[in-house]
Amino acid sequence: MKSSIVKTLTASFVVATALLTAGTAQAQTLNLKQDNPNLYNTFNSWVNGERLTIPENIVSTIELDPATLRWMSGAAPVEVYFINEAAAYRNILSFSANDGAKQVVFGDVSSPDSIKREADGPLALGQGVSLGAFEGDTQIDFFLTPTFKNWTGKTLGTKAADNPLGLPHFVAKSFFDAGTDENWVVIGIEDIAGDKSDRDFNDVVIAVRGIVGTPIHPEKVPEPMTLLGLIGVAALGATKVRRQA
Repeated sequence: MKSSIVKTLTASFVVATALLTAGTAQAQTLNLKQDNPNLYNTFNSWVNGERLTIPENIVSTIELDPATLRWMSGAAPVEVYFINEAAAYRNILSFSANDGAKQVVFGDVSSPDSIKREADGPLALGQGVSLGAFEGDTQIDFFLTPTFKNWTGKTLGTKAADNPLGLPHFVAKSFFDAGTDENWVVIGIEDIAGDKSDRDFNDVVIAVRGIVGTPIHPEKVPEPMTLLGLIGVAALGATKVRRQA
């Protein structure tokens, strides 16, 4: 009897180990930093500096409306890559397609190598995940759920009106990779609402392959040197404010 139990437990352990190993291998398959380091470095260079506040009038002019992200004629698959994060807390990133149920993309957006390092963070810089294949014109929304103390549990979304104080917490920028003929959208997220927010939009930064968004100002075509990523950097925002003064 003991021998049978031992064999059963051993077999179960082997199966569990194999599944765990397979899952780990699959999770490690997608990594933009390893597969396309130049593209990753480009996206990472767009991450805003810590506590460099982006004025609200500048936030409202950033290239894409993050509430209009979509894939136009199907994508197989849609992939989300972790670029960096500078959050003092842990965050959960999720998405929904066509206003469907929310699904987790990254259950803990933290890394031992990010701007705000977490020794036990599960993500590697550039690590990606596939959201699966979708057919037809499909709307996608992303959401961030902070997990720090005293937070009400409200999830922040791409639609500013649904966020606390009605403020935007997502900014987005498009990128077309001529080398692979692919569209990308890079998204920067601010994870704190209210007076304690530094509004630097670097608490979670992701890149999404295969989607596009509606330009906020389609008549304006940025100069190459002003493509400073997600927010044009706080310094650029301050310059614009001074010019308008």
